[in-house]
Amino acid sequence: MIRLLFIVPYPELKEKVEYVLSRHPERKRLNADVQVMTVENTPDVPSDEYDAVIARGYTAHKTLSAYTQAPTISISISGYDILRAVSECCGHYHPRKIAVIGFSGQLYEVKHICRFFHTEAVIYDSVSHEDLSATMETALAAGCDAVIGGYSAAVLARQKGVPSIIIKTGEDALVRAVDEAILTVDQIRQERIVSQMYKTIIYASREGVLYVDAKGTIRVRNQAVRQMCGEVSLRNRPLRQALPCLWPVFHAVLQSGKEEDGRIVTIPGRKTTVSVRCTPVIANREMSGAVLSLSDVTVVQELEGRIRRTLSERGHQARYTFEDIIHRSAVIDRTIETARRYAASDSNVIIVGETGTGKELFAQSIHNCSSRRNGPFVAVNCAALTESLLESELFGYVEGAFTGTSRGGRMGLFEQAHGGTLFLDEIGEISLSTQTRLLRVLQERQVRRIGDNKVIHVNVRIISATNKSISRLAGRGLFRQDLVYRLDVLRLFLPPLRERKGDAELLFRHMLETYVRESRTSSVSLDPDALPLLSKYPFTGNVRELRNIAERVMALQDGGRITRQDLQEALYPKDLEEEGAPDPSPLPESIPAPNEPERLRRALEQCGGNKTKAARLLGMDRSTLWRRLKKYGM
Repeated sequence: MIRLLFIVPYPELKEKVEYVLSRHPERKRLNADVQVMTVENTPDVPSDEYDAVIARGYTAHKTLSAYTQAPTISISISGYDILRAVSECCGHYHPRKIAVIGFSGQLYEVKHICRFFHTEAVIYDSVSHEDLSATMETALAAGCDAVIGGYSAAVLARQKGVPSIIIKTGEDALVRAVDEAILTVDQIRQERIVSQMYKTIIYASREGVLYVDAKGTIRVRNQAVRQMCGEVSLRNRPLRQALPCLWPVFHAVLQSGKEEDGRIVTIPGRKTTVSVRCTPVIANREMSGAVLSLSDVTVVQELEGRIRRTLSERGHQARYTFEDIIHRSAVIDRTIETARRYAASDSNVIIVGETGTGKELFAQSIHNCSSRRNGPFVAVNCAALTESLLESELFGYVEGAFTGTSRGGRMGLFEQAHGGTLFLDEIGEISLSTQTRLLRVLQERQVRRIGDNKVIHVNVRIISATNKSISRLAGRGLFRQDLVYRLDVLRLFLPPLRERKGDAELLFRHMLETYVRESRTSSVSLDPDALPLLSKYPFTGNVRELRNIAERVMALQDGGRITRQDLQEALYPKDLEEEGAPDPSPLPESIPAPNEPERLRRALEQCGGNKTKAARLLGMDRSTLWRRLKKYGM
């Protein structure tokens, strides 16, 4: 909304103003106060009550000097307004010489117009209402026998008995005045927005900001600079006197006209060490000064640490819950129930199971079911990293600790997992020296970065996973026994897929559906006689192997139908051993049999049908036993 004050000298003009405002295209934005008053009784109106004031003649001149903040728009006089006034004056009074008074030099066309009426015109350019009486006496003394002009001039002429005509304002002039007022107010508001925006940017900045003009005088400084410099007065002072430590960088930019960055300076007073960036300000192709940005080095370092921690936490989140574990077997129901109980505790958990049984899936689910669910979940595969790299990842390092370190050092995974869970996969693969450092962190709940001399407190729950028995490794001297006691507090055993009755078929269907959805291929159907093959397969790689088989069978199928033959080929791809390679593990003589198939059968009978024990008895790998059984159709 634009608030306007219209000051008009006579009621007739007020009616015109109201008429123009009621039909103006921007009328919905206008809130106008139209007041009839002469220049003598113009009130003192608060400058913040209106956005603009519109007046004419002496009133506009007076208002312009009175309203320092609200702009004053002067109503211009058109040639038609002058023509109408001269015509009316000549038609009524037939003057020989007309005095034109009251519009402060706006009526230059009047002389030319009067010649058309065979009369003479003299313009008396009085600049204020106070000069009006003296101007009138001068005009009468010069032989003027009629007056045209503003309302005050016409009234004074009549008081002196001189014929007078008011130059009335037409609607076109009013429309132009309103348009100019709207444009002026919009421009002022936009300038205020821009000004306030830059002011807010400067004063909201945590960096110290100084603007120094080309003469070296400080013109702008924000609150951050005051905090860096203490109570030193800076504004309108020469930079060389107020902050001599900044003068060299400013002077260098003033001479070169190029930005300087990275200067480290200590500001006296509070002895603040800052990084200085000085940027030249170019206006009208000339350098008008420079902006100096001061960054407190200590604050920058602290902020960098917080940002790094925040980014690390955002990148370490557990995605899975117990609801994501696809199963129908009772053994997994019991395993999930045990895991839920472990989640309610804050003790360390070790998850043991064969490769591909879903150890990280359970680790994430335990985390998301625990009181640490809102903290980070940080995972690392201990077998995938060398000893030195694993230590730097777990504990972090300071800059310069070793060749190739990142600038500023690096936060370790223990620090990143603070308040959450650290998942150590393949824990049985870590070296004895790393085990020693890990044990100390678990005992003291403090971590020391490589190359640093200070410790950092951490609050982390450890969930580890292994496909080996760390107790047996400890018995062979390959794992620290005291670390076993720290890690193996709550043990969760994940059964292999071959012991999860019905889960292989369920997971296989789910994997096919996922593959179809993600690859955006047409749906596939599975022959009923194909699924029983899954129940007889050993799945030495468990769910991970099942996923590979699902992808393989999708590549083998044709026409959107998976047959028993497709699944048979995906489960038992041809191998060198089946192509006639020599048998690396002959059957032991302790199981006498006339031929190999019979020996396999007797081994299975001796082990109660347990193929794992039979393979061990025969001295071969379990997968080799399964392939030979398939070879002989057993």
